[in-house]
Amino acid sequence: MSYPNNCFRGIPNDTYIIEDGTAASFLFYFKDEDVRSDGWIEQSINWEDDDLSIKIILGQTKKNGEIQFKEGVAKLPRNEIDRLIKQPSVNGILSYERQPLVNNPYHGNLLLQSDTPKLTMKKIAAGLALVVSEIIPQESLSSHIGQA
Repeated sequence: MSYPNNCFRGIPNDTYIIEDGTAASFLFYFKDEDVRSDGWIEQSINWEDDDLSIKIILGQTKKNGEIQFKEGVAKLPRNEIDRLIKQPSVNGILSYERQPLVNNPYHGNLLLQSDTPKLTMKKIAAGLALVVSEIIPQESLSSHIGQA
C-alpha cells in the first residue's frame, strides 16, 4: 500500500503545545485503553492525500457538536516516521496504517505494540513530537484548503 508524504495528528487544545510553539510529546502518548485484539494500540491520524484531508480533520466535531481539534493539527512527514520505525529500539513496535472511515477516507492510525514499556512509549512520543514539521492552527483552515 502506498502512503502520502505527510499525515496529520489533531491537537485538542493548547495544553498540547509547549512554550516555544511546538508539539508537546504527550500529544503522541498511546493509551492502553485503545488496545486492539491484534495487540496494537491505535493513535488516530489523517493521511494528507490532498487538500480535503486537512479540511476533514479540522472540521471534526465531538458528539456535542464542538470542534474536536480546537488548536489545529500537527503535520508529520512520513519519511521521519519511517526513520523512527527503523531505529533499533523501535523496530517492530511502531507502525502505521490506513483505516478509512465512512465519513473520513483519509483516516489511519499510528500503531504501537501494546506490550511496549511505558518509558519506551514516551521516547517514541518524544521522537514523533520532534519531527512535527508544522503546526497548522484551526483558524488557518481556509488558507490550507485552497478551493477544496
